[in-house]
Amino acid sequence: MKLNIGKIAFAAIVLPAGLGLFSCESEDEMPISESETQASLKATTTQPNSSTSENGRFTISGFTVNEFTVGTQDVEMKYYAAADLIAGIDLGGIQLKTTLNADLQSSSSEQKSLKLISNGETKVSLVGEGNTPEGNYKEVSFSLYKNQSSGDPMYQKSLLITGEINGKSTQFWTETEKVIEATAESDSGIEVENNTELLLSFEMEKLFAGVDFTSATDANNDGKIEIRPNSPDGNTEILAKIEANIENSVVLKKR
Repeated sequence: MKLNIGKIAFAAIVLPAGLGLFSCESEDEMPISESETQASLKATTTQPNSSTSENGRFTISGFTVNEFTVGTQDVEMKYYAAADLIAGIDLGGIQLKTTLNADLQSSSSEQKSLKLISNGETKVSLVGEGNTPEGNYKEVSFSLYKNQSSGDPMYQKSLLITGEINGKSTQFWTETEKVIEATAESDSGIEVENNTELLLSFEMEKLFAGVDFTSATDANNDGKIEIRPNSPDGNTEILAKIEANIENSVVLKKR
């Protein structure tokens, strides 16, 4: 009797209704649970090559800075997984991962206004903290946050800097909520393990690059120089230049 091998083979894998096929997924294809560590994200400013006045405040491009506050929200972190680095994969062959469900990213994404300079003194403010995957962190992006709390000095502002230009009280602020991407100084990123402190550093020289504050005017003669949207003093070119500089003024560092 001649047997039809094809039909027998097919029949062998037909299962009764309601039963699924047995999975032969290999161990390599199973999801890998990444190890995590406690870490924090903070923010500050740096003022290299700036001059310091008698009252301790620093001056950059003619602007003596007294206060600096920035609003942040919607943080996203990208990193090279520790497992890929241990495996010896070249960085060019590793795909950056995003810390979508990590406590650190969730905590950092909350809307907040951060004081980075107060009375001329540089401050370090906490953005967020919590567990996050171990690895080398390459990028941290965030959106500027325009404060909606009436009565708050930051109301309708996402970034506020106050101080003096040529001895005259000066205020710069913007309401933009653009996305800022801070990239690590090293191509390999910043290694995050054992309570690492990541730092968003607002570089003042980059923020004020190409800005000529000597052209800032007090057009309405109220004793204050205002550099802001719809300012009665004008100063629109200075406003536009600083707003354009913001995107490239923040660097990701390790504290």
